[in-house]
Amino acid sequence: MRSSDRKIILGKLGKPHGLKGFLYIKYYGDDPRSLLKFSQIFSEESSLGKVDKITELKDRTTIHISEINTRNSAELLRDKEIYVQEDQLPKLSEDEVYFYQLENLIVKNKQDDILGLVDYVMPTGANDVLVVKPYEESIDTKERLIPYIRPQIVEEIKLEEEQIIVIWPRDY
Repeated sequence: MRSSDRKIILGKLGKPHGLKGFLYIKYYGDDPRSLLKFSQIFSEESSLGKVDKITELKDRTTIHISEINTRNSAELLRDKEIYVQEDQLPKLSEDEVYFYQLENLIVKNKQDDILGLVDYVMPTGANDVLVVKPYEESIDTKERLIPYIRPQIVEEIKLEEEQIIVIWPRDY
């Protein structure tokens, strides 16, 4: 079982913006405004506080963290990844998953061939893609890119069994 205080990565902070502690952010999710819902965000080393303001500037986003009020204190966070505790994430419906939950799951096709383990989910313009790396029980040593299209290609996700069943030929 996973630890209840597991940290989930949300994005990476960039350079400071202005004098009042705002920072650019590369947010890994869909809507950076969701950061406002979390009671606490973290760096790898410590708690940072709560995101209390978000500003969208053309194609970039800045955030303000409640505890960071000067450019100098914001500069100390440059290039740091930010996290939230897993138990703060919104609950999903039964057929939904967070992409981080797919990492290291065994990928099998309908013929019960083990294609590999999910390394990560790569976002693309059309649809997201499972990057599947080989491991000792795989049928070969190929890395595979499998479109994350449910249910046409990704037929079933079995989190408890740590498996994903895909409709995918072994020779792709």
